Amino acid sequence: MSPVGESHLNTLMELGLKEYEAKTLAHLLRLGETKAPKLSSISGVPKARIYGILEGLADRGLVEIEPGRPSKYRPKPPDEIIERMVQNKEEEMEQEIEKIRSTEEDFKSQFQKLYESSAEKSRKPLLRTVSVGDPPERETEIMYEDAEDEINIVSKSMEWLPKVVDTLEEAMDRDVEVKVLFLSRELLEEENEPVQNESVQTFEEEMPEAEIRFSKSLLPLRGSIVDPSYEYTSGRAIFLVEERGVPLTLRDAAITENPSLVAGMKRYFDLIWKYESSKIGKG
Repeated sequence: MSPVGESHLNTLMELGLKEYEAKTLAHLLRLGETKAPKLSSISGVPKARIYGILEGLADRGLVEIEPGRPSKYRPKPPDEIIERMVQNKEEEMEQEIEKIRSTEEDFKSQFQKLYESSAEKSRKPLLRTVSVGDPPERETEIMYEDAEDEINIVSKSMEWLPKVVDTLEEAMDRDVEVKVLFLSRELLEEENEPVQNESVQTFEEEMPEAEIRFSKSLLPLRGSIVDPSYEYTSGRAIFLVEERGVPLTLRDAAITENPSLVAGMKRYFDLIWKYESSKIGKG
């Protein structure tokens, strides 16, 4: 019979059991079926606590009790234990969510006026920054998820496309217009060419409705412009500026929800799209 080790206890505690609960269940799994006094002796859980812990584990569906004098206790199989733990956590979370929802109206009535009074004294910052890497990719994905009308993308090769392709496809399924402005292949660094080719191929095969053009000149900004408005009423954008000689890891991406700035970026995009780009990349 294999002994109960620290790894067994740590695993159970990572799943949310307290120390005595973990010891009780681990040793019960090892014994298969036993009485409380023996389990207390082997597990090191005080006899004054063992009965209450076993009752608690039974209430959570992890242990079975066979009534008698004395009662016998047996564990559920590991697959049933983990499934019941999942069910218990789901029920717990549902109750927490319902608790939050039940306070919604009261919360709004208490805090809306406080918020409005502070909002009058403050304004959203023009820009906020995130470090290059996963954060801007997640921010981009969120923007694509929320897009209603159009997504304009400016990129050298769109090396991050695999991480957002599903979200972009879902946006297009909602009839969101997608335009992608790549850097002309004759201006690309050699290492970026196969990446751009792969991105273009992904669009052609999986999102043929997307419009693709290639800029004839260098792109000072790269990023995404979502739902811009020339009336300066809406829009979001995330972008990175060209900084030659500065490693990508040392740069920041900028995010803005300022409608005027987003509209300005849209005008920049439209001008290059119309006058300084072609449908077929050179190279």
